[in-house]
Parts: sequence; structure tokens; C-alpha cells
Amino acid sequence: MKNYLTASISASAIRHNIAALRQRIGPDVRLCPVVKDDCYGHGMDVLYPVLSGLVDGFAVASPHEALALRRRGYKGFILCLLSAYFDELEVQDDLVRQSITQTVMSSTALASIRAAAERVGEMAQVHLKVDTGMGRLGVPVSQAGDLIGSIHELADVELMGIYTHFASADEADKTTALQQLHQFKSIIPPTKNLMLHAANSAAAIDLPETHFNMVRLGIALYGYRPSDALLHTMELKPCMEVGAKLIAVKHIRKGGRSGYGLTHEYTRDSRVGIVPIGYGDGYFRCLSDRAVVRIKGMNAPVCGQVSMDQMTVDITDIPAVKVGDEVEVISSDPQAPNSVENLARLAGTIPYEITCHLGHNIRHVLVD
Repeated sequence: MKNYLTASISASAIRHNIAALRQRIGPDVRLCPVVKDDCYGHGMDVLYPVLSGLVDGFAVASPHEALALRRRGYKGFILCLLSAYFDELEVQDDLVRQSITQTVMSSTALASIRAAAERVGEMAQVHLKVDTGMGRLGVPVSQAGDLIGSIHELADVELMGIYTHFASADEADKTTALQQLHQFKSIIPPTKNLMLHAANSAAAIDLPETHFNMVRLGIALYGYRPSDALLHTMELKPCMEVGAKLIAVKHIRKGGRSGYGLTHEYTRDSRVGIVPIGYGDGYFRCLSDRAVVRIKGMNAPVCGQVSMDQMTVDITDIPAVKVGDEVEVISSDPQAPNSVENLARLAGTIPYEITCHLGHNIRHVLVD
């Protein structure tokens, strides 16, 4: 971890987003945030104390993420979206022992979970995932009924919920999402005490008919729109701001060059600053000569190739800049040229990828 790189995570922004999303989904629908990959790169260490008292459970990707939540002392609902695989018998036993809800996607997975329940001597809690058109993980719709029946026949495995995942709920055309919804509804049994969930952030915002009694919120929780094509708007507040300090200031004459490959030529006598962040810290190399940072509220263009752990910015038009000055690498203002959303557009990717890459090297702190 590099203490000179800081991701400031706003607790008030998280609280605002949760309140706004709860208003959207209504009081009777559970809100279960997806906190995989270290809360999409925002940092579980800083966000857990904020989230744990405001939400109705957590969804994680891996068994190890689920068990880590239990070690933090969380006693509520945890859904593990991926099963324990291969020879992870001890891990699967721990999931059952610690009442972590596992996902069943096949008869093979069910047999594995049942074996763990038998070894531990406790009831295993499961949710069934149904593939309604994503073409990824999940039991096919045509086989879902049989698998539900198989679970009900077992004395030591309890079906607690059923879910699916949308492939294109973040697009303006909802045809495919609504087809998936129809498929999902067709396999829901008449049992009334199941957790039913399909909505991701995009569906939570755009498709109220997908809310059922729980929604799994991802990117919107952290304050970013799932896409620019949503039909409805929400006032979300990005919760992350990434800062650094200038470690050097130097003069380069007109015609001089900088960076690997000397790809950037200065068209005037220039002052440049060196910022200690690069692609090794999650700041994409494809932002070279395209992005800006902000210093003293003014834009400083990135000049030349972003290196592994530093980059050069043009500070010619920003007076009195000196070594040690604060650099706003990523802004929490969604309208800023260096916001997560705008950097994603420049990089030809999605906000998820920008935030997820900003994890391991950068110190995360909770503010306000």
C-alpha cells in the first residue's frame, strides 16, 4: 500500500445512495449490496462499518469473501454467488457451519453442498440460480423445476430463495430483460416465504416489476450510473475521490519530449509535474495523453505515456504549483473531466473497471 496515494471514501455519499435506492424500491423490499472484489475497489475495511447497519445482507462472489464477513462479526444474511469448487471441502463445511447461504446451479453443486451438511451435521441454506438468458452460470429454465424438487426432498438442505441475473437491463431497449423476467416468473413455485431477486442496479432503477422482495445493488450503491442508457435518473453521489501529491516539478523547453517512447512533444516552453500513480496502481495506460488531473481546481493534462507508478502532467497554466501540492487524480464530482464515469468513457470501458482496478496499492480512508 502506498500512503501517498489516498482514496477518500465518503460515508455520507453511501448513506445518500442507500436512502435514494430504498425510496426507489420501497419499504418492503430487502436491499442486499454486492460487495465482491473489495466493494468494487472501494474498500471493505472502510465501508463495512457504514454498510452493516444500513442494509439487509451482503452478496459476495467467493466463499472466502463470505467467511471474511463472518470474521468481521457480521451475523446477518450472506449470499455467496459462487460455490466452493473442486477440493475445497473444508471451505464448504465452514459455509454450512457459519450459516452462509450458498448458490445451487446444478445437481452436482447440490450434491456437494448436501455432503457438507452431512459432514457438519447442520442444515445448509441455499438459493437456486436460474439462467434465464444470460448464458452464464445458473440452471437452465427447463431444468429448474426438477432441481427445486430435488432440494425439497433433502432433509439437510433448505431452499431459501431463487434468483436470476439480467444481461442487458442497463440498455434502453428492455425487450431482453423483460423476456428474462417472464422466464424467471415461469419457474417460481407457489411457496410464499422464498427470497426472490433478479434486479441489479439498472433494474432497480428502471424496472420496478423486477424488484420482487429483494434487490442486489452493485455499482449504484457506490454512486455511479450503470450506463448512460437508463430510462430513469437518480441523484446518486459518487463516493470515491483519489488524490496524490506532486513529487517533482521541472521545466521542458519547446520541442522537448517526455515519457516512454517520447510520444509527447511540447509545443511551448512548459512546466510539468510528476504524479506518483500509474497503471500498476490501477490508473489505465490508455489514458495517456487523453485524461486530465486537477490541481488547485484547474485541469492539468496527462502528457505522454502513463508509466507503471508515475505519470507526467502539464502544469504550465496553473500558477505557483510546487512539489507537495495535492493532485486530484479522480474526482467525486460526476461532471468533472476526471470523474470515474468520464475516465471510463475515455478508456472505452465501464465505471466498474475503473474502480475495481484502484484497490491494492492505494490507501483507503473514510471521510465525512
